[in-house]
Amino acid sequence: MLYLILASLQAIVAAAPPVAPADWRARPTNAGTWTWRNAPDASEAIFSDSRGPQLVIRCTRATRRVSFSRTGGGPAAPIRIATTSSERALPPGNMLLASDPLLDAIAFTRGRLWVDVQGTLPLILRSAAEPARAIEDCRQ
Repeated sequence: MLYLILASLQAIVAAAPPVAPADWRARPTNAGTWTWRNAPDASEAIFSDSRGPQLVIRCTRATRRVSFSRTGGGPAAPIRIATTSSERALPPGNMLLASDPLLDAIAFTRGRLWVDVQGTLPLILRSAAEPARAIEDCRQ
């Protein structure tokens, strides 16, 4: 009986979405730089480190959607984002409407952004103008 209870608890814990650790705001940010790129019908904020691009926040102007992709995570790997004011797992496809309040939280976070994808190390990124610019481009 105890074995069944423990097995059930392990299954529940394994199925629970990852949550940002309480102390992530006190950890150092990842070394790297943000860049912004204008592409035909798109605007992108790219965080890169010595290994290359690690996170891309892409606005597709025609659909007014913002997509997120993390190097090392599969194309369908769910992404969880935490800011100083909000935390949420992105929906399947890792895409949000330009009006989503999480995008405001990303653009106006106070100092840092936490990005987690199963199978990769979490990113703790400093806030920057580039993500806000890509997000704003989707709203115009």
